[in-house]
Amino acid sequence: MKYRLIAFVLLVLCVPLAAGCGAQRPVAADMSGALDFDKGQVWQLVSLRGKGLSRQDGVFTLTFNPEAGTLSGQMPCNGYYADFSHRLLSLSEAGCRYALAIEYLGSGQVACPEADMNAEQRYLALLPRATACVLTPYSLTLFQKDKELMKFELQ
Repeated sequence: MKYRLIAFVLLVLCVPLAAGCGAQRPVAADMSGALDFDKGQVWQLVSLRGKGLSRQDGVFTLTFNPEAGTLSGQMPCNGYYADFSHRLLSLSEAGCRYALAIEYLGSGQVACPEADMNAEQRYLALLPRATACVLTPYSLTLFQKDKELMKFELQ
């Protein structure tokens, strides 16, 4: 009887967390750890290392292609692309936390104003350092261990 009660409590508490994470528009997850970003969904950078961006910083976007295991995006002057992989770590009311690996990062080589080039270089240097991400219905935050690197909002 005691074990049935414990199992029931766990079921009541855990299933809504898993379902809540999987039911969000940007993410579909199941308990096996599968992650499925909506293909073509565009995330826009809103902060870098906890500091908000200004219009002068330009627009940085990020889009995932889960079928191909790739991501791509646009920076003020150049596009970029990389491979990515992920693994479910935890589910909570704060969002879905995943281990993340970004590899083989490349970008275009269009010349642009020095300030934009510097911003692009900083962004490209931080992106592959991401080791985890937290997804919520309208935000994506990339972390290096426990340090926030970048925060995006759904466009």
